[in-house]
Amino acid sequence: MSLPANPSQAGRMSLTADEMKKMEGPLMALAEMSGGDLRKLMLAFFSFLNRRTDFYVVPNEQDLKAGLPVRMGFREGDAEKLLLGAFRQFPLRRAPPQNHPANPMKTTPTSTRPTQAASKPTAAKETSPTKNKSESETKDKTKGSMPTEKSAPSKKEKKEERKKPEDFIVRYTEEGKQIPIGNGGTTEKYKWTQTLEETSVLIGIPEGTRGKDLNVSLKASLISVRMKTAVSDEKEPQTLVEGKLTEKIRTDESTWSLEGGVLILALDKLQKTWWKTVIDGDEEIDASLVDSTRKIDTYDDSTQATLRRMIFDQSQERQGLPKSDKILGEKKKIPDLPPGVEFVDQEVLQKHTSTKKD
Repeated sequence: MSLPANPSQAGRMSLTADEMKKMEGPLMALAEMSGGDLRKLMLAFFSFLNRRTDFYVVPNEQDLKAGLPVRMGFREGDAEKLLLGAFRQFPLRRAPPQNHPANPMKTTPTSTRPTQAASKPTAAKETSPTKNKSESETKDKTKGSMPTEKSAPSKKEKKEERKKPEDFIVRYTEEGKQIPIGNGGTTEKYKWTQTLEETSVLIGIPEGTRGKDLNVSLKASLISVRMKTAVSDEKEPQTLVEGKLTEKIRTDESTWSLEGGVLILALDKLQKTWWKTVIDGDEEIDASLVDSTRKIDTYDDSTQATLRRMIFDQSQERQGLPKSDKILGEKKKIPDLPPGVEFVDQEVLQKHTSTKKD
Protein backbone atom coordinates (compact mmCIF):
# COMPACT_ATOMS: atom_id res chain seq x y z
CA MET A 1 0.00 0.00 0.00
CA SER A 2 1.19 3.51 -0.71
CA LEU A 3 0.21 7.08 0.07
CA PRO A 4 1.10 10.43 -1.57
CA ALA A 5 3.88 12.40 0.04
CA ASN A 6 1.34 14.86 1.45
CA PRO A 7 -1.90 13.00 2.23
CA SER A 8 -3.77 16.18 3.16
CA GLN A 9 -3.37 17.43 -0.42
CA ALA A 10 -4.08 14.12 -2.13
CA GLY A 11 -6.93 13.94 -4.63
CA ARG A 12 -10.39 12.81 -3.53
CA MET A 13 -10.93 9.08 -3.68
CA SER A 14 -14.04 8.03 -5.59
CA LEU A 15 -15.80 4.83 -6.62
CA THR A 16 -17.92 4.17 -9.65
CA ALA A 17 -21.55 3.12 -9.19
CA ASP A 18 -20.64 -0.48 -10.14
CA GLU A 19 -17.72 -0.60 -7.69
CA MET A 20 -19.94 0.80 -4.93
CA LYS A 21 -22.63 -1.76 -5.69
CA LYS A 22 -20.15 -4.66 -5.54
CA MET A 23 -18.81 -3.52 -2.16
CA GLU A 24 -22.26 -2.85 -0.71
CA GLY A 25 -23.12 -6.55 -0.32
CA PRO A 26 -20.11 -7.60 1.78
CA LEU A 27 -20.41 -4.44 3.88
CA MET A 28 -24.10 -5.11 4.55
CA ALA A 29 -23.20 -8.67 5.57
CA LEU A 30 -20.55 -7.37 8.00
CA ALA A 31 -22.98 -4.83 9.43
CA GLU A 32 -25.53 -7.59 9.96
CA MET A 33 -22.95 -9.82 11.65
CA SER A 34 -22.07 -6.98 14.03
CA GLY A 35 -25.66 -6.95 15.28
CA GLY A 36 -26.06 -3.24 14.61
CA ASP A 37 -23.12 -2.28 16.86
CA LEU A 38 -20.81 -0.08 14.74
CA ARG A 39 -18.03 -0.47 17.29
CA LYS A 40 -17.74 -4.17 16.47
CA LEU A 41 -17.74 -3.42 12.74
CA MET A 42 -15.00 -0.78 13.09
CA LEU A 43 -12.97 -2.97 15.46
CA ALA A 44 -13.04 -5.84 12.95
CA PHE A 45 -12.11 -3.52 10.07
CA PHE A 46 -9.13 -1.90 11.81
CA SER A 47 -8.02 -5.26 13.17
CA PHE A 48 -7.91 -6.43 9.55
CA LEU A 49 -5.86 -3.36 8.56
CA ASN A 50 -3.48 -4.02 11.43
CA ARG A 51 -2.99 -7.74 10.72
CA ARG A 52 -3.21 -7.95 6.93
CA THR A 53 -1.95 -4.58 5.63
CA ASP A 54 0.80 -2.03 6.33
CA PHE A 55 -1.69 0.61 7.50
CA TYR A 56 -0.20 0.55 11.01
CA VAL A 57 3.41 0.19 9.89
CA VAL A 58 5.76 3.20 10.31
CA PRO A 59 9.19 3.53 8.68
CA ASN A 60 12.38 2.64 10.51
CA GLU A 61 14.00 5.68 12.16
CA GLN A 62 17.39 4.87 10.64
CA ASP A 63 15.86 4.84 7.14
CA LEU A 64 14.25 8.20 7.80
CA LYS A 65 17.52 9.70 9.02
CA ALA A 66 19.27 8.36 5.93
CA GLY A 67 16.62 10.01 3.76
CA LEU A 68 15.53 6.76 2.17
CA PRO A 69 12.07 6.70 0.51
CA VAL A 70 9.18 5.09 2.39
CA ARG A 71 8.48 1.79 0.64
CA MET A 72 6.27 0.20 3.27
CA GLY A 73 3.77 1.69 5.69
CA PHE A 74 3.16 5.38 6.33
CA ARG A 75 4.95 8.17 8.08
CA GLU A 76 3.59 8.84 11.55
CA GLY A 77 0.34 10.81 11.26
CA ASP A 78 -0.19 10.09 7.55
CA ALA A 79 -2.51 7.12 8.17
CA GLU A 80 -4.68 9.30 10.42
CA LYS A 81 -4.84 11.96 7.69
CA LEU A 82 -5.95 9.34 5.19
CA LEU A 83 -8.66 8.15 7.58
CA LEU A 84 -9.88 11.69 8.34
CA GLY A 85 -9.89 12.59 4.65
CA ALA A 86 -12.13 9.61 3.85
CA PHE A 87 -14.48 10.54 6.72
CA ARG A 88 -14.81 14.14 5.52
CA GLN A 89 -15.78 13.11 1.97
CA PHE A 90 -19.35 12.63 3.16
CA PRO A 91 -21.63 15.21 4.81
CA LEU A 92 -23.10 14.98 8.28
CA ARG A 93 -26.85 14.36 8.39
CA ARG A 94 -29.05 16.12 10.92
CA ALA A 95 -31.41 13.83 12.87
CA PRO A 96 -35.09 14.88 12.82
CA PRO A 97 -36.45 16.56 15.98
CA GLN A 98 -38.01 14.29 18.59
CA ASN A 99 -41.40 15.07 20.13
CA HIS A 100 -41.35 18.67 18.95
CA PRO A 101 -44.90 19.73 18.00
CA ALA A 102 -43.99 22.99 16.32
CA ASN A 103 -46.86 25.48 15.79
CA PRO A 104 -45.97 28.51 13.64
CA MET A 105 -48.96 30.52 14.97
CA LYS A 106 -48.15 29.99 18.65
CA THR A 107 -46.22 32.94 20.11
CA THR A 108 -46.46 32.47 23.86
CA PRO A 109 -43.57 33.79 26.02
CA THR A 110 -42.57 30.23 27.02
CA SER A 111 -42.29 28.83 23.47
CA THR A 112 -38.91 28.25 21.86
CA ARG A 113 -37.80 27.43 18.30
CA PRO A 114 -34.46 25.58 18.05
CA THR A 115 -34.28 26.16 14.28
CA GLN A 116 -34.86 29.92 14.38
CA ALA A 117 -32.04 32.25 13.39
CA ALA A 118 -30.43 34.06 16.29
CA SER A 119 -31.27 37.45 14.79
CA LYS A 120 -35.03 36.75 14.60
CA PRO A 121 -37.21 38.44 17.29
CA THR A 122 -38.45 35.84 19.78
CA ALA A 123 -40.92 35.86 22.63
CA ALA A 124 -39.54 38.05 25.42
CA LYS A 125 -38.46 37.01 28.90
CA GLU A 126 -39.45 39.39 31.70
CA THR A 127 -35.84 39.93 32.78
CA SER A 128 -34.62 40.92 29.27
CA PRO A 129 -34.44 44.71 28.67
CA THR A 130 -33.42 44.56 24.97
CA LYS A 131 -35.31 46.53 22.35
CA ASN A 132 -36.11 43.58 20.06
CA LYS A 133 -37.67 41.54 22.84
CA SER A 134 -39.79 44.46 24.08
CA GLU A 135 -41.08 44.95 20.54
CA SER A 136 -41.95 41.24 20.40
CA GLU A 137 -43.94 41.61 23.62
CA THR A 138 -45.86 44.50 22.10
CA LYS A 139 -46.68 42.43 19.00
CA ASP A 140 -47.94 39.55 21.19
CA LYS A 141 -50.22 41.84 23.20
CA THR A 142 -51.66 43.52 20.11
CA LYS A 143 -52.08 40.39 18.02
CA GLY A 144 -54.51 40.93 15.15
CA SER A 145 -54.04 44.71 15.02
CA MET A 146 -52.13 46.62 12.35
CA PRO A 147 -48.45 47.23 13.29
CA THR A 148 -47.34 50.80 13.86
CA GLU A 149 -44.63 52.43 11.75
CA LYS A 150 -42.16 51.97 14.58
CA SER A 151 -42.70 48.18 14.86
CA ALA A 152 -43.14 47.42 11.14
CA PRO A 153 -40.19 45.35 9.89
CA SER A 154 -38.13 46.66 7.01
CA LYS A 155 -37.67 44.71 3.75
CA LYS A 156 -34.26 43.52 4.90
CA GLU A 157 -35.63 42.35 8.27
CA LYS A 158 -38.48 40.58 6.49
CA LYS A 159 -36.03 38.54 4.44
CA GLU A 160 -34.18 37.60 7.62
CA GLU A 161 -37.48 36.52 9.20
CA ARG A 162 -38.18 33.97 6.49
CA LYS A 163 -38.09 30.50 7.98
CA LYS A 164 -35.69 28.27 6.15
CA PRO A 165 -35.26 24.50 6.36
CA GLU A 166 -32.48 23.55 8.72
CA ASP A 167 -29.06 24.42 7.35
CA PHE A 168 -26.57 21.66 6.61
CA ILE A 169 -23.15 21.44 5.09
CA VAL A 170 -23.20 21.18 1.29
CA ARG A 171 -20.28 19.34 -0.28
CA TYR A 172 -19.34 19.01 -3.92
CA THR A 173 -17.69 16.50 -6.21
CA GLU A 174 -14.69 17.34 -8.36
CA GLU A 175 -17.14 18.04 -11.22
CA GLY A 176 -18.84 20.74 -9.13
CA LYS A 177 -22.04 18.79 -8.43
CA GLN A 178 -23.56 18.46 -4.97
CA ILE A 179 -23.04 15.26 -3.02
CA PRO A 180 -26.62 14.03 -2.32
CA ILE A 181 -28.08 14.34 1.16
CA GLY A 182 -31.25 12.31 1.53
CA ASN A 183 -30.78 11.64 -2.20
CA GLY A 184 -31.45 15.33 -2.81
CA GLY A 185 -29.77 18.71 -2.50
CA THR A 186 -30.21 22.34 -1.53
CA THR A 187 -30.63 25.75 -3.17
CA GLU A 188 -31.01 29.29 -1.85
CA LYS A 189 -34.81 28.98 -1.79
CA TYR A 190 -35.45 25.36 -0.85
CA LYS A 191 -33.96 21.98 -0.09
CA TRP A 192 -35.20 18.65 -1.40
CA THR A 193 -35.00 14.91 -0.93
CA GLN A 194 -36.29 12.04 -3.05
CA THR A 195 -37.16 8.39 -3.30
CA LEU A 196 -37.63 6.52 -6.56
CA GLU A 197 -41.36 7.30 -6.44
CA GLU A 198 -41.55 10.79 -4.88
CA THR A 199 -39.68 14.08 -4.47
CA SER A 200 -40.16 16.20 -1.33
CA VAL A 201 -39.43 19.94 -1.56
CA LEU A 202 -39.05 21.99 1.67
CA ILE A 203 -39.56 25.73 1.22
CA GLY A 204 -38.95 28.44 3.81
CA ILE A 205 -41.92 30.80 4.31
CA PRO A 206 -42.37 34.14 6.13
CA GLU A 207 -43.11 33.99 9.85
CA GLY A 208 -46.78 33.54 10.68
CA THR A 209 -47.80 32.38 7.20
CA ARG A 210 -50.91 30.18 7.03
CA GLY A 211 -52.17 27.96 4.27
CA LYS A 212 -54.79 30.48 3.14
CA ASP A 213 -52.02 33.06 2.64
CA LEU A 214 -50.35 30.95 -0.08
CA ASN A 215 -51.09 30.39 -3.73
CA VAL A 216 -49.62 26.96 -4.58
CA SER A 217 -49.84 25.61 -8.12
CA LEU A 218 -48.64 22.10 -8.96
CA LYS A 219 -48.78 21.30 -12.68
CA ALA A 220 -47.31 18.40 -14.62
CA SER A 221 -44.19 20.34 -15.63
CA LEU A 222 -44.37 23.51 -13.51
CA ILE A 223 -44.60 24.48 -9.85
CA SER A 224 -45.33 27.90 -8.42
CA VAL A 225 -45.52 29.06 -4.79
CA ARG A 226 -46.53 32.69 -4.17
CA MET A 227 -47.92 34.82 -1.38
CA LYS A 228 -51.49 35.97 -2.14
CA THR A 229 -50.89 39.49 -0.86
CA ALA A 230 -47.89 41.78 -0.53
CA VAL A 231 -46.31 41.93 2.92
CA SER A 232 -45.28 45.19 4.70
CA ASP A 233 -43.42 47.53 2.30
CA GLU A 234 -43.33 45.08 -0.65
CA LYS A 235 -45.32 46.30 -3.68
CA GLU A 236 -46.02 42.88 -5.24
CA PRO A 237 -46.87 39.51 -3.66
CA GLN A 238 -43.68 37.58 -3.04
CA THR A 239 -42.79 34.60 -5.24
CA LEU A 240 -41.17 31.95 -3.06
CA VAL A 241 -40.43 29.28 -5.69
CA GLU A 242 -41.37 29.06 -9.36
CA GLY A 243 -40.01 27.25 -12.38
CA LYS A 244 -40.18 24.35 -14.84
CA LEU A 245 -39.71 20.91 -13.33
CA THR A 246 -36.84 18.77 -14.55
CA GLU A 247 -39.27 15.81 -14.89
CA LYS A 248 -43.05 15.51 -15.06
CA ILE A 249 -45.22 14.71 -12.02
CA ARG A 250 -48.68 13.28 -11.39
CA THR A 251 -50.72 16.27 -10.30
CA ASP A 252 -53.60 14.19 -8.91
CA GLU A 253 -51.20 12.39 -6.54
CA SER A 254 -49.04 15.41 -5.58
CA THR A 255 -49.87 17.39 -2.43
CA TRP A 256 -48.59 20.22 -0.23
CA SER A 257 -48.76 20.93 3.50
CA LEU A 258 -47.45 23.27 6.21
CA GLU A 259 -45.43 21.68 9.00
CA GLY A 260 -43.55 23.64 11.64
CA GLY A 261 -43.50 26.82 9.59
CA VAL A 262 -42.12 25.06 6.50
CA LEU A 263 -44.02 24.40 3.27
CA ILE A 264 -43.58 20.80 2.06
CA LEU A 265 -44.39 19.79 -1.52
CA ALA A 266 -44.82 16.04 -2.09
CA LEU A 267 -44.36 15.52 -5.85
CA ASP A 268 -45.36 12.11 -7.22
CA LYS A 269 -43.03 11.21 -10.10
CA LEU A 270 -44.52 10.23 -13.45
CA GLN A 271 -41.40 8.24 -14.35
CA LYS A 272 -39.63 6.38 -11.55
CA THR A 273 -36.16 7.83 -12.09
CA TRP A 274 -33.62 9.67 -9.95
CA TRP A 275 -33.76 13.45 -10.40
CA LYS A 276 -30.59 15.55 -10.65
CA THR A 277 -32.47 18.72 -9.65
CA VAL A 278 -36.05 19.85 -9.07
CA ILE A 279 -36.27 22.98 -11.23
CA ASP A 280 -34.36 23.41 -14.48
CA GLY A 281 -31.37 25.70 -13.99
CA ASP A 282 -30.94 25.04 -10.27
CA GLU A 283 -27.88 23.33 -8.80
CA GLU A 284 -27.61 19.62 -9.63
CA ILE A 285 -26.60 16.65 -7.52
CA ASP A 286 -24.36 13.79 -8.65
CA ALA A 287 -27.07 11.20 -9.34
CA SER A 288 -24.46 8.41 -9.49
CA LEU A 289 -24.00 8.81 -5.70
CA VAL A 290 -27.71 8.38 -4.92
CA ASP A 291 -28.50 5.57 -2.46
CA SER A 292 -30.66 3.36 -4.69
CA THR A 293 -31.35 0.72 -2.04
CA ARG A 294 -34.99 0.22 -1.12
CA LYS A 295 -36.22 -0.34 2.42
CA ILE A 296 -37.99 -3.63 3.06
CA ASP A 297 -41.01 -1.94 4.68
CA THR A 298 -41.87 -0.27 1.36
CA TYR A 299 -42.92 -3.65 -0.09
CA ASP A 300 -46.24 -5.42 0.51
CA ASP A 301 -46.57 -7.80 3.48
CA SER A 302 -46.08 -10.98 1.44
CA THR A 303 -42.92 -9.68 -0.24
CA GLN A 304 -41.59 -8.42 3.10
CA ALA A 305 -42.04 -11.87 4.66
CA THR A 306 -40.24 -13.54 1.75
CA LEU A 307 -37.33 -11.08 1.84
CA ARG A 308 -36.91 -11.33 5.61
CA ARG A 309 -36.89 -15.12 5.36
CA MET A 310 -34.25 -15.00 2.61
CA ILE A 311 -32.07 -12.67 4.72
CA PHE A 312 -32.46 -14.97 7.73
CA ASP A 313 -31.55 -18.06 5.67
CA GLN A 314 -28.45 -16.34 4.24
CA SER A 315 -27.31 -15.37 7.73
CA GLN A 316 -27.88 -18.91 9.02
CA GLU A 317 -25.98 -20.41 6.07
CA ARG A 318 -22.95 -18.15 6.69
CA GLN A 319 -22.87 -19.28 10.32
CA GLY A 320 -23.33 -22.95 9.42
CA LEU A 321 -26.72 -23.10 11.16
CA PRO A 322 -29.97 -24.71 9.94
CA LYS A 323 -32.21 -22.66 7.64
CA SER A 324 -35.81 -21.71 8.31
CA ASP A 325 -37.32 -24.73 6.50
CA LYS A 326 -35.36 -27.15 8.71
CA ILE A 327 -36.19 -25.19 11.87
CA LEU A 328 -39.90 -25.24 11.02
CA GLY A 329 -39.77 -28.84 9.80
CA GLU A 330 -40.98 -27.91 6.34
CA LYS A 331 -40.33 -29.99 3.25
CA LYS A 332 -39.35 -28.30 0.06
CA LYS A 333 -42.28 -28.23 -2.33
CA ILE A 334 -41.80 -29.75 -5.76
CA PRO A 335 -43.13 -27.28 -8.33
CA ASP A 336 -46.21 -28.38 -10.30
CA LEU A 337 -45.45 -30.03 -13.65
CA PRO A 338 -47.12 -28.93 -16.89
CA PRO A 339 -50.17 -30.97 -18.04
CA GLY A 340 -49.22 -34.32 -19.64
CA VAL A 341 -45.79 -34.43 -17.97
CA GLU A 342 -45.15 -37.13 -15.36
CA PHE A 343 -42.54 -37.01 -12.62
CA VAL A 344 -40.25 -40.07 -12.84
CA ASP A 345 -37.94 -40.86 -9.94
CA GLN A 346 -35.09 -43.42 -9.89
CA GLU A 347 -37.30 -46.27 -8.65
CA VAL A 348 -39.85 -45.86 -11.45
CA LEU A 349 -37.07 -45.62 -14.01
CA GLN A 350 -35.48 -48.89 -12.83
CA LYS A 351 -38.85 -50.74 -12.96
CA HIS A 352 -39.46 -49.49 -16.47
CA THR A 353 -35.96 -50.61 -17.58
CA SER A 354 -36.31 -54.13 -16.06
CA THR A 355 -39.74 -54.60 -17.72
CA LYS A 356 -38.24 -53.78 -21.12
CA LYS A 357 -35.42 -56.35 -20.66
CA ASP A 358 -37.89 -59.10 -19.74
